Amino acid sequence: MYPFRDFDCIIRPDDLNFLQRLFENELARTKLKSDAPEAEELAKRLIALYQEGIRNPADLLERVKVR
Repeated sequence: MYPFRDFDCIIRPDDLNFLQRLFENELARTKLKSDAPEAEELAKRLIALYQEGIRNPADLLERVKVR
């Protein structure tokens, strides 16, 4: 679904922490459990968008909203 075409985008520990916070906030907002298939898709979308260069938290969340 979101092939990682650009491997030049390295996700560093700070980036991962940033994405983790966004992921957890969105899980809380949608009341999804972290082991739900939708949660996995959410994580994939966040990472893919981040790798495409989207770094603004509001922009990322707007693009990944599931409900």
